[in-house]
Amino acid sequence: MRSVDDHLADILLTVRALAPLEVDLEQALGTTLAEEVTSPVPLPPFDNSAMDGYAVRAEDVRQAPVTLPVLGDIAAGDDGRLTVGPGTVTRIMTGAPMPEGSS
Repeated sequence: MRSVDDHLADILLTVRALAPLEVDLEQALGTTLAEEVTSPVPLPPFDNSAMDGYAVRAEDVRQAPVTLPVLGDIAAGDDGRLTVGPGTVTRIMTGAPMPEGSS
């Protein structure tokens, strides 16, 4: 009886890689990238929140549970830079810039 690895090796000997094909993005569904795609600039150009939540300083929540005052909200698209100081937090929405001082 042949092993799975032996069968796989035989199969891989019979297939060949297809030549790369250049397609518009709208036509790329279901295809596989032939080379790495990179951006010439960092996107987004700032550290951002991956989900809704609270931006805090790690040292302020080491002794959980803790109650801290909320300074305000940071929404996606906000261009003002808030700072999270000792003993404070801000609500932050997905995609919003992370405030200075948060960790």
